[in-house]
Amino acid sequence: MKRVLATALAAVLISTVGFSADTPEQQIRNRIDEFAAAWNKHDPTAMAYFWSVDGDLINPSGRKASGLTEIQRLFADEHGQNGPMKQSTYKSVSVKIRFLEPTLALLDQDIEISGITAPDGSTVTQKSHVAALLRKSGGQWWINSVRAYNYLPPPPPPAPK
Repeated sequence: MKRVLATALAAVLISTVGFSADTPEQQIRNRIDEFAAAWNKHDPTAMAYFWSVDGDLINPSGRKASGLTEIQRLFADEHGQNGPMKQSTYKSVSVKIRFLEPTLALLDQDIEISGITAPDGSTVTQKSHVAALLRKSGGQWWINSVRAYNYLPPPPPPAPK
């Protein structure tokens, strides 16, 4: 009897290995956290491999990259020895996910990047919005396209009359 119970328990454990009970939304949120961790380790290769092979990116500075090699190069330039992001910290502030199809999602994310090295050597914080299109393939969510832009400061109030 003990052998039967042990075998049944082993079968249940084996059958659940690799099974994810996470909802598609939670899977995307997990990917966001994984990307933030790769950014905060300043690992351009790991950061680039969140994109699909033919993915593209336009960063807040307007720099464009298409395909994994160009995206990895962009991150390497920004996070390298003399890059402005070399000591930065990436933080997700808010996330909204809308599913267009079961395997296609639109992501709207507000982020804050602190510790950016400015040209004068000081550090600044950048608040940006990221719009991304993600597609699920092979059991994983991949970024197809990203457009990121910085928030502009509000205009000054009108001068008193």
